[in-house]
Amino acid sequence: MIRLRRPATVAVGLLTLAAAIALPLWTLADGTTSQAIAQFPGGSTASTSPTAPVTTATPASTNVGAVYLPGPIIKQDLALDCEAAALEVALAVQHIEVPQDRIYASLPQDPRSPDLGSDGYPVRWGDPYKAFVGDVNGYEPDFTGYGVYYPPIVAAAQRYGAVADGHTGWTVAAIAAQLRLGNSVVVWLTSDFKAHVPRSWTAWDGTRVQWAIGEHAVPVIGYDPVQNTVTFVDVLYGVQRTMNTQAFAAALTTFGGMGIAVSSAH
Repeated sequence: MIRLRRPATVAVGLLTLAAAIALPLWTLADGTTSQAIAQFPGGSTASTSPTAPVTTATPASTNVGAVYLPGPIIKQDLALDCEAAALEVALAVQHIEVPQDRIYASLPQDPRSPDLGSDGYPVRWGDPYKAFVGDVNGYEPDFTGYGVYYPPIVAAAQRYGAVADGHTGWTVAAIAAQLRLGNSVVVWLTSDFKAHVPRSWTAWDGTRVQWAIGEHAVPVIGYDPVQNTVTFVDVLYGVQRTMNTQAFAAALTTFGGMGIAVSSAH
């Protein structure tokens, strides 16, 4: 998941803002930049506690049918280790405390650089279904680092004593069903939380890999059918975000609804 080298902040007159949450300053569609705001397309908002590195997720709603899980709100330690940080949150929901650096260190690694085509995009690179691709301290637009998909994260969750159901095709309804069972679902989307048509490269073993700049993993911790919202921890900034259900469902399509439900083995 992409991290900007210098996240944007905003100052308004003499008012002091508690926190400034910057949208990634790029889009895949047209290469234009977005303004630094706390409101996301589709009605998404962000909240954070800048003085506390770890806080508790929003308590249960009074709305009929709403569910919120008490997961920690954390920020990823490294530039591209969102998957490990997201799994840390999902494991914590099951009272399994494993720090993200330990999770990341347990993942298979493929640090090789990509072969780039004439258009500047990778034509051959590693297979994120098998290992973390590139440098975790790299930069996605430079193709010095990328990330990892669900199979190695499933293996990591199981290694630390959880049950993990990983696959593509997750929908908001399926995620909500897991939340009602007390299980967080880590999902893959892009860090601008929009739908994109993915590109593809060929892995070293010939496997075709679909990818998108800004690949990002987040743990879903809440769903409210009355407000029509999904709530998750954005580990890139260490904030809790609430997003319109339809916009969230659209964002899921970039990686084909890729996700992992993490539950207790007991």
